[in-house]
Amino acid sequence: MKRPPLARSDRIGFAGIALIIVYQAMIPPVVSLANNGDFSKISGHFSIGYPPELEGRYAPVKFHHDARYEYHAEFRTTENLLAIAAAGASSILSKTGDFDIRLMGAIHGALFLASVWLLLPVLVHFFGPRARIAVLLSIAVVLCDVLYVANFNSFYMDAAALVFLPLAAVFFARGVLWRSRWDAAGLALCGTLLAGAKPQHALLAIPIAGLLFVYRNRIGSARIAWLGIAGALGAAMWTLTAVNSDYHRNSWYNVIFLGLLPHSSSPADDLAGLGLERAWVCYSGTAAYSSNGGFRDAEFTNQFAARVNGATLARFYVRHPVRTWGLVVRAFSQAGATRPIYGNFDPSEGLPPFARSRAFAEWSGLRARVLARHGVRFLEVTLAIAALLVVRARGRWRWAAVWFTIALLLDAGVSSLADAMEAARHFTLFCELEDTMLLIVLWSFLPRRREGGGDG
Repeated sequence: MKRPPLARSDRIGFAGIALIIVYQAMIPPVVSLANNGDFSKISGHFSIGYPPELEGRYAPVKFHHDARYEYHAEFRTTENLLAIAAAGASSILSKTGDFDIRLMGAIHGALFLASVWLLLPVLVHFFGPRARIAVLLSIAVVLCDVLYVANFNSFYMDAAALVFLPLAAVFFARGVLWRSRWDAAGLALCGTLLAGAKPQHALLAIPIAGLLFVYRNRIGSARIAWLGIAGALGAAMWTLTAVNSDYHRNSWYNVIFLGLLPHSSSPADDLAGLGLERAWVCYSGTAAYSSNGGFRDAEFTNQFAARVNGATLARFYVRHPVRTWGLVVRAFSQAGATRPIYGNFDPSEGLPPFARSRAFAEWSGLRARVLARHGVRFLEVTLAIAALLVVRARGRWRWAAVWFTIALLLDAGVSSLADAMEAARHFTLFCELEDTMLLIVLWSFLPRRREGGGDG
């Protein structure tokens, strides 16, 4: 089927979205997201960084080359591929030898804008000019919010997931509509890159593989679909099997001593149920990196590492469903704040520590006002959006809605139950998944062209 031509209003709408990204990520004061200590997992390979006293408080634009910043983390992530491209560009463009974080922003931003550009023919297929204007405005308000764009100027592994998710979704829609091998290849590639973006998101390989399997004969090439299935599952294993043992250990510590014990009526019994010492209740309320936490003691560290793993927590969750529900609700309550507390600006801007951008923050601000500290409400909204998506999907799109919902629930489960710190940041991809679902639901109520309305 021939792709429909774009109208002038489509190009203008795309240009407006591009300007929003450029304004936030490129024009001073540049909007970034401060380092919480995770940047070194990526930037350490290139021996670039900035003084640790600025971490969290400010988001410097310039990173300095210095041997003290060298760190070769065991993590495998597709974000490394984007960082290599940015580092190569910096070696050509930088006059001082410093690395400008806007190079990462340019790559992440370009990938996001590519997804919007590739979406335009899909919108023309389904909607008339006025409806398409409404769609592009909704993308500008929701997906161009500072919540997402601030991540573009960063070395967070989530940034790769935030750009490969919309690309995969758009390639899927194009593949179903036009059965093009190129779109099928784009879906397979972006699904693979999404599954390998971060260990936290590796389980998304399941819905990605499920989607490709169900639609293998509808997206242009069954062979490419099978390659995409193998790629997504392989990328998930690739990123999961390279995780440093401390990464899981710290997360499990946070779940137990921050997420469970402070809210328990019998914390010592909970520790015993997890196979841990009752006396360790003294560490309740501490985090893995706390100076008064258990990991300051070598004997505690060795015993904890030997006794606790993912299966230990899984058994506890199954045996204590009420406690598990409480942990999920608390995670959603914290995640309702939507934006991480970290600063968005370079210290040279003269703004106070932890200052956050107010530009293009209406959507994230609305989310925070409605959902912050209201975990049950957040869950209800999430389930309502997922249910509406499945109900509104028609014909060939129904299974896509189901797999999208599975992806949302899997990411929610991992974000809620695998750690108990920084919920707002850990839920960023979840928010993008949910916001994308919400937009699709809202678009389904717009008047559609006759040829696009039969099974949309």
